[in-house]
Amino acid sequence: MFEKPIVMIDFETSGMSPDQGGRVTEVAALRIVGGEVVDRYVSLINCNVRIPSFITQLTGITQAMVNKAPPVSEVMPELVAFIGDATLAAHNASFDEKFLLAESDRLGLLPVYDGVVCSVKLSRRVFPGLDSYSLGPLASSLGIRFKGSAHRAEADAEVASALLLRIGAHLGERYGITPVDPRLLQQVNKLSAAKVAAYLEKQPSLKARADQALPSPGPKSKSAQRYRHYKGGIYELVCEATQESDLSPTIVYKAQNGTYWTRPKSVFFEMIEVDGQMVQRFTPMAD
Repeated sequence: MFEKPIVMIDFETSGMSPDQGGRVTEVAALRIVGGEVVDRYVSLINCNVRIPSFITQLTGITQAMVNKAPPVSEVMPELVAFIGDATLAAHNASFDEKFLLAESDRLGLLPVYDGVVCSVKLSRRVFPGLDSYSLGPLASSLGIRFKGSAHRAEADAEVASALLLRIGAHLGERYGITPVDPRLLQQVNKLSAAKVAAYLEKQPSLKARADQALPSPGPKSKSAQRYRHYKGGIYELVCEATQESDLSPTIVYKAQNGTYWTRPKSVFFEMIEVDGQMVQRFTPMAD
């Protein structure tokens, strides 16, 4: 579904803004790869601050809970490493990113995530006309249910991840865009709602891009080269292309179920370590 990893984060905090003394009290970060959550980092956080009573009433996070939690100096480096260079996402992303950067700056950390996706803005543009875009009512209107308590980091991040996956599925079903490049989501964030549908309709599906790049079949055309993924899947090389955003060489390939995928050429052909041995990510198969 998604062409590159996305990490959905949610912070619970002691206040509304780090500029006004607010600090983080809990974080959840869920890594989305393809079409599912594959990993997560969740922790309460001790920033040595007083937890206001209204925050406890809202979140259920008490002073005793954060007093016993790992210190922020331990949690934030682990969180920044977990996010890595994936795309960062959050529901009302400006809020969470502001706290991430403020806490990182206190510790001299430098996050390297690849841009930010806001699921609030995306939802307003992809699903216009709903009564509310707050996480709870929005999830309810789309049939997404909380598995835990609202206003706790992991439960909120779970629902926001499900929402982002729903958006990705909608782009595939409605506009034929699959897989979805996170940078496309970032671009949609920047558009006015009135321009989104026309913009998405102009985005060619990966299959259409691949079909345009394929040479016309002839009587002497060779069968397409097949590759075996190190985990066992068999894929057919379709063509080489150029990534429009940075002009980098890209491999377009097709899975046995007919879906089309892309990877940077350097990644497609790289050697990786598996169980202590170096193997090719994709190994060419003999005809």
